[in-house]
Amino acid sequence: MTFTHHGKLTHAAAFAVLAALGSLGWSQHKAKLIVLLAFSGVAIEVVQGAQLIGRGPDVFDWIADCAGMAGGITIASWTKWLAGGPSA
Repeated sequence: MTFTHHGKLTHAAAFAVLAALGSLGWSQHKAKLIVLLAFSGVAIEVVQGAQLIGRGPDVFDWIADCAGMAGGITIASWTKWLAGGPSA
C-alpha cells in the first residue's frame, strides 16, 4: 500500500464530480447517493484486489473517494445556494 498524491487526487476529483452531479440531479436522496458512491468506491478496491488488472486494493483510495464525495456535495450545495435554489 503506497500513498501517492496523484492517485489520491484523481480518486477525490472523480468522486467529487460524481457526488456534485448526483447531488444536483438527485437532491432529495443525498443519503442514498452517499451510500451508493461509498459502495462503488469499495467495489473498485475489491476489483483491484482481484489482481485481474495488476493493481492492489488501497484503503486510502477509498478515503480519498469519501473526501471527494464530501467536497462534491458541498460544492453542489453552495452552487444551489448561490443560484437561489433550495440547498436540500
